[in-house]
Amino acid sequence: MALPEFKKVFAHEVPVIDLSVLQSGDPAAYRDIAHRIAEASHSIGFFYVVNHGMPASRIDAMFDVAKRFFALPLEEKMAIRLALSDKYRGYLPFKMMGADPSLKGNLHEAFQIHTELPPDHPAVLAGKPLHGANQWPASLPELKTEMLAYFRDMSVLSQTFLRMFAVGLDLPPDSFTRYFQSPMMQLRIMHYPPQEPTESGDHLGTRPHTDSGAFTFLAQDEVGGLEILSPAGDWITVPPLRGSFVINIGEMMKIWTDGMYAATPHRVINRYGLERYSMPFFATPDFDAVITPLLSNPDRDKAAEPPKFATSVAGDRPITCGEILTYLYGRIWPSTKVQRVDA
Repeated sequence: MALPEFKKVFAHEVPVIDLSVLQSGDPAAYRDIAHRIAEASHSIGFFYVVNHGMPASRIDAMFDVAKRFFALPLEEKMAIRLALSDKYRGYLPFKMMGADPSLKGNLHEAFQIHTELPPDHPAVLAGKPLHGANQWPASLPELKTEMLAYFRDMSVLSQTFLRMFAVGLDLPPDSFTRYFQSPMMQLRIMHYPPQEPTESGDHLGTRPHTDSGAFTFLAQDEVGGLEILSPAGDWITVPPLRGSFVINIGEMMKIWTDGMYAATPHRVINRYGLERYSMPFFATPDFDAVITPLLSNPDRDKAAEPPKFATSVAGDRPITCGEILTYLYGRIWPSTKVQRVDA
């Protein structure tokens, strides 16, 4: 199978891709957008999308309820902290420290959910790790209403991009969607306090990392703070763009594409003297999905090397999404209730 040839240059600014042309239904326009997404995914691993179909009012409503949640008394938030959950759901306090002593706490607080499953769901009855109900604050019922509605909308939008990620590589449109039948999607709301502009990197809002899933949608407020590491080793700012999502490639998509798509390190430093809020939605495949290359990268280099979790957990055999998640969550989860799968 012939794969598209990408330009062997690296962008120094994150590209903005306007999806309004897709409303025409023109197959040629669709392919053009898919190839532009593939180019950005290959060269820098980050891009903005605008006119994506999610109304700005929906995003604004989510930011509003997020601010109200983080304004709740600490004791109410701690009553639903992630450390009390065996499903990796709930509130993460500032500078949360996990089980890995090498990881420094991040200067943010967060609240996260996965797919809401009832007690009689087959996966819950079977005791499948990470499957179950979310924790919710008793005094803010609208948080559950808004987050679950937004979660559903973003799950649908994820399917659109999974198809475009495949078409951009001239693969069949269902190459990735077939791994998203009962996916491990995650929605997180985040709050960053301001930092002094001269403060060292010892207390980063979010330390440098790559995302573990297939890809991430990020809605950020007007404050800013996201930075990505360029191939030249420089930190590039990704400023807020109203109504946009920032999309970045995760490690699972990098493995599927044999390094054709880049999982780029990024961090957050809130240097602007204001409270910052953001909402990442992590598009992550089925628990049992096998994460192994679906194509052969004709230009393999260091970018195609597997992330550490692939060899740490599975050695030379293919690894599943569930193994990746339980390994990574186990490093940072401040709980003795971590459910693991055998490696």
